[in-house]
This record gives sequence, structure tokens and C-alpha cells, in this order.
Amino acid sequence: MGFFRNIFDGLLSFAACLATLAAFGLPTWATHQAITYGLVPAWVYVALVAMIYVGGNLAIAFLRKALDGVAPLRERKRR
Repeated sequence: MGFFRNIFDGLLSFAACLATLAAFGLPTWATHQAITYGLVPAWVYVALVAMIYVGGNLAIAFLRKALDGVAPLRERKRR
């Protein structure tokens, strides 16, 4: 039964990875579009890079947990 629990935990972590990419990807794209069309100044790219860095690190962490079969809010596999 623990095997299926690890698979389910991995799927939850993968869903968290996708949600993180959506939560950081859409505002990043919108910010890039605003800079491209001149709605905001070019120094906003600093915030854009910071948003990409934080979102990328979170997505990679959730993806690593998904591949290991660890739930999103846990540090290790359940027994």
C-alpha cells in the first residue's frame, strides 16, 4: 500500500510544480508584455528576473519531490 501512496504523493508534487509554473509564468509573461509595449519602464526587468528565479527554484524543488515520490509539504517519503 505504501507504493501507491508514494505514487500519489509524487502526483501531488507534480501538480504543485505545474501550479507554481502557472502562478509565476503568467505574471512573468504579462510583465514582459508590459515592458515590450512601453507601459512600464525597463528597470522592471529586475523584478522580472527575480520572479523567474524564485518561480524556477520552487518548480524545480517540486519536480524533484515528484520524481522522488515525496508529498509537496513533506521532507521525506512516508513509511
